[in-house]
Amino acid sequence: MLSLILKLVYTANTLVEALIIIRILLSGFARNSTHTFVEWVNSMSEIFISPFQGIGPSVLVIDNFEISITPVIALLFYAIAGFVLSELIKAFSNN
Repeated sequence: MLSLILKLVYTANTLVEALIIIRILLSGFARNSTHTFVEWVNSMSEIFISPFQGIGPSVLVIDNFEISITPVIALLFYAIAGFVLSELIKAFSNN
């Protein structure tokens, strides 16, 4: 049973992280933010990124390249949270 829960947690975490990574890449390279796919990625990932609004500066500018910091902070949080949660599940499955 715990093995199934571990797989579900791992899959959900991977999907959330992939969605945030795609958002970061699209914000850096895609200049047409009205494209259907870009709008879909932004709307789907907003629920995972919105709790981290205002933690740090909103945009980092290096030369003419702008990157939004909030999705990066969210990505780091979900990576750490997914790792900790999976290790906790593994620890309880051994007993």
